[in-house]
Amino acid sequence: MFHNILVPLDGSENAYRTLTYAANLARQFDSQVTVLSVFRHHSHIESSISMVRPREPEHLDDVLSAYAKEVVSQGKTMLQEQGIQKVKGFIKMGSASKKILEFAKKHDIDLIIISSTGQGDLTGYLLGGVSHKVTGLAKCPVMVI
Repeated sequence: MFHNILVPLDGSENAYRTLTYAANLARQFDSQVTVLSVFRHHSHIESSISMVRPREPEHLDDVLSAYAKEVVSQGKTMLQEQGIQKVKGFIKMGSASKKILEFAKKHDIDLIIISSTGQGDLTGYLLGGVSHKVTGLAKCPVMVI
């Protein structure tokens, strides 16, 4: 039934909880589980406005990309520790909801398992966060944890 499961992760504790649900379904249906982390692009101007001035400033996109890679790596490890062997990981840059939906369409995802709250700010709760947008616009079933 669910051959390709997508689990978007933002590094929050609640997001990592979705991996248990993904692992249970993957075992039941012998599914491929794909872990995806999306980070937002920051321009050079946004990066330069920071109040913190390290001796060797890094480009913010590089820092966020490295964090996203770490999140994906940890998610894959957690799935493998639960006995899931068919695991892939990807990172994307851009709007989280848009990239999740594009990825799901491009990769024939059968199910998206996403956390209801993550590391977004308060506006996400007031205006409709990533999970709300994904649930409303996805062409496949979405399980919100």
